[in-house]
Amino acid sequence: MTSTSATVVRTEQAAVRPTHRPGFSDLTRGEWTKLRTLRSTWWSLGVMTALGIAFTVLACAVYTSRFDHLDAATQLRFRQDTIGLILQPSANFASLAVSVLGVLLIASEYSTGMIQATMLATPRRTSALLSKAAALSALVFAVSVLIALVCFFLGSAITSSHASTSITDPINIRAILAFGLFMTATGVIALSVGTLVRHTAAGVSLVLALQFVLPGVLSMIPGSLGSHLSNALPGSANVMMGSGHDATNVYTPLQCLFILLGWVLVFGGAALASIKKRDV
Repeated sequence: MTSTSATVVRTEQAAVRPTHRPGFSDLTRGEWTKLRTLRSTWWSLGVMTALGIAFTVLACAVYTSRFDHLDAATQLRFRQDTIGLILQPSANFASLAVSVLGVLLIASEYSTGMIQATMLATPRRTSALLSKAAALSALVFAVSVLIALVCFFLGSAITSSHASTSITDPINIRAILAFGLFMTATGVIALSVGTLVRHTAAGVSLVLALQFVLPGVLSMIPGSLGSHLSNALPGSANVMMGSGHDATNVYTPLQCLFILLGWVLVFGGAALASIKKRDV
């Protein structure tokens, strides 16, 4: 009788035992489920869309209405870098919402204690963070490219009386994809900062200071040093969305791409090291 009972117990345990250890794709699907069911995700994406489109329309309308009163150099910049006028203001302000979303995605789990359940379900902590980054990146990139397309067509229509732009122009295609890459990298940096500080308000404050406050502070350093330092920060990488013909830019779009990727690696590496070594 005892032998039979033990056999039944072992059979039941084998039946409920997982057939495989969750892989990275399984973790990413789980993080995608959490991401899409959070109200903060859709609020953030809605604000991101509204800010992006609104500031594109505003900037294009202001420049177009004042075009005849602009000096010759500014008019030339308008015509040579129309795509920058269309997308750069949009990226500057839409990145606010992405920054908040990135921090919330991880810091909210620390504030509610859900991070403990996440780590219990995922013994490899680095995989848990990487899966969050993957889910966030896919969503932000897709939405950002759609926003960039809307901004492009609206901006092109507004500026058409003074400058012509075409969606088939390789420079414009590159700028639209760069918009998506910039917003995605901003979200990953924010996620990394949230992982490091583990507090929503502190994380958002630090990311916004890095994006908007620190460039202004560094630009006050005399000479070219201040200009080079302030433009080497993540937020200045929106130059990638320009045509590359603006002589006032300190770095080229390609250089800005490497600068942005460098910041992602620095913050991402620090976040991976932190989540691996620190207690939750």
